Amino acid sequence: MFLRATGLLCLLLLGCPEAKKDGPAPVPPGAPTAAPIPPARTGKVTLLVTGHETGSLVKKAPRLLAQWKKEGWPDTLAFSTGDSFAGAVISSHFEGIPTAEVMKAMQYKASAIGNHEFDLGLGTLGKFRDASSVTLLGANLQDKADAEQPLKLAPSAVFTRDNIKVGVVGFTSIKTLTTTESGRSSGLTLVPLEASVGPALKSLEKDAPDVVIALIDDCFGVLKPVLDAHKDWKVDLVVGTRCEGAQEDVAGATKYFAVGDELSHYVSAGFELKVDGSKTLNASRKELAATGDEDADLVALRERWQKKLDEVMGEKIGFAKTGYKEDAVELRQLVAFALRDQGKADAALINKKGIRAALPKGPITRATIYDLIPFENAFITVKMKGEVLQKLKSHPEAFVVAPAKLEPEKMYVVSTTEYIYFGGDGLGLEVVAPDPDFTGMVWQTPVIEWLKNKKSDEKKPLEPMIKALK
Repeated sequence: MFLRATGLLCLLLLGCPEAKKDGPAPVPPGAPTAAPIPPARTGKVTLLVTGHETGSLVKKAPRLLAQWKKEGWPDTLAFSTGDSFAGAVISSHFEGIPTAEVMKAMQYKASAIGNHEFDLGLGTLGKFRDASSVTLLGANLQDKADAEQPLKLAPSAVFTRDNIKVGVVGFTSIKTLTTTESGRSSGLTLVPLEASVGPALKSLEKDAPDVVIALIDDCFGVLKPVLDAHKDWKVDLVVGTRCEGAQEDVAGATKYFAVGDELSHYVSAGFELKVDGSKTLNASRKELAATGDEDADLVALRERWQKKLDEVMGEKIGFAKTGYKEDAVELRQLVAFALRDQGKADAALINKKGIRAALPKGPITRATIYDLIPFENAFITVKMKGEVLQKLKSHPEAFVVAPAKLEPEKMYVVSTTEYIYFGGDGLGLEVVAPDPDFTGMVWQTPVIEWLKNKKSDEKKPLEPMIKALK
């Protein structure tokens, strides 16, 4: 009884707290409180990758974007493996600006850099970068200390979408400096992949990306042995351009894909960060549909640039009754004989892969030729011995027009391109023909002039003229 009364007196006079049987003990005034536990970070993002577009994005983008919209665009991140704007005449003739406009509309974020980025000069490359807002990545391509126009390429970049941080590293082909036209890459130096991959990935560490992708203007196979040798290097997805044989592979936690040439395919990769901290990446290689819906805004953009192109490149210079497929020997003959004749040479050497489109039936315009042989390589002539020219006839990448009988020690004048001269497609001629004669023309010009001289039309189509070539 006495204890109960004492307790009551304490409550009435002193304000003593009543003891509680349940719940946490009261926190004394001024005591620190525990920080609340933040909710787990989660999110999803779809990564879309194309490559080796070579100017074809302007024409194909409307259908591509219609496909992308089904995959969640614009809540995606888009990238390229490089070689984006030089090639198709609708892009090249306007110094890549049409492609830049398309890539900006499609919200491309970054691209590796390819050898064809240099085709139209460093000034044009700079304008493309500014107009597209695309971050150009070149972890293995660095400016020389004395470079007059340093590119200042970043090795990596990080982009965020729906709380997901995506780290991207980009690499150029090991052949870039040997296939870029003379002088256009003189301020650059190529770093071996073995020495550039590690630092590029290291540069991402401060941002702690959730997923890492590598873009390369080459087959993914050239990166695979480098990553295989360093199991601690974290790369989730590698996307390259074209590969011989398998177009995809998996090694450990890394997925590899090739997108092919001229926007035939793209890679779609869905990444998810779950509440328990686990991560998933589901990726696949998808074909660009040949038919189907097209995005209306990009159709309007394409038509605007096509109208401008027709105004300057629409001159009719010939006529084809049936036309030719892209790999037709007749097309190689057309180009090679045109170079030989217009260069007043004994022979001509072209690379088979230089022809990038079919010749459609109907009127042939200047634009047709730029679609046929899109890259604006310089037209040159060189002198070489007959024995060298004879060996070139058997090269798998070469197409040669030459006299049937070649004298081994005789010097022959050969029409070709600067791309081939400096090693393109393994056809370097610097050692065997050290004094090239630059004509001051791109190689489309002699083909156009040759066709104009033939004066083919509906009554006298081109096909019999090519058949009669000797």
